[in-house]
Amino acid sequence: MIVRPAEAGELLELDSLRRRDQEAVGFVPLDRLQADLDRDAMTVLTGWENGDMVGYLWWTRGLPVASIQQLVIREDARRRERGTALVGAALDAMRQDERRYGVTCRCRVDLAATDFWLAAGFKAVRLEESGRRGPCLRLFRELRPTLFDLGLYLPMRGITQGGSRIGFRPVTGLSTKRRPAV
Repeated sequence: MIVRPAEAGELLELDSLRRRDQEAVGFVPLDRLQADLDRDAMTVLTGWENGDMVGYLWWTRGLPVASIQQLVIREDARRRERGTALVGAALDAMRQDERRYGVTCRCRVDLAATDFWLAAGFKAVRLEESGRRGPCLRLFRELRPTLFDLGLYLPMRGITQGGSRIGFRPVTGLSTKRRPAV
């Protein structure tokens, strides 16, 4: 598989991939992807095989913690290391900025993708009950060692202590096996 930055003319094809998995990844307007692509082409990476787009990964530039927003792999191309290749390329791009120490992402606990993120070296740091379609895991992966608490930089919806965010601790005892939707 060839991994490369997306080009403006490919956004409609990228959007058609996203629409097939919209229930899992959610909606993002194309102008938002276009704006990120214009700002830094490495934030939207695409995977290609035999001239066909098989997936993409979109991440946002945060300091000191970046965030993976969406990873979409075409249904017939899953479980063949394509997601791993896209995540690896994104992590390499994130490491280019020496001020970036980690990366975070969210995944619903009832999706099989949670096992993918754990196998990719991410650690579950928090269970968020605020997801519209069910509880989500906040996952984190360190890009380089640091002495300060990166939990202060992870997004937290409505969880404060004395008006400031509280840090994170790895989630233990949580089963990531698929649960039926309620």
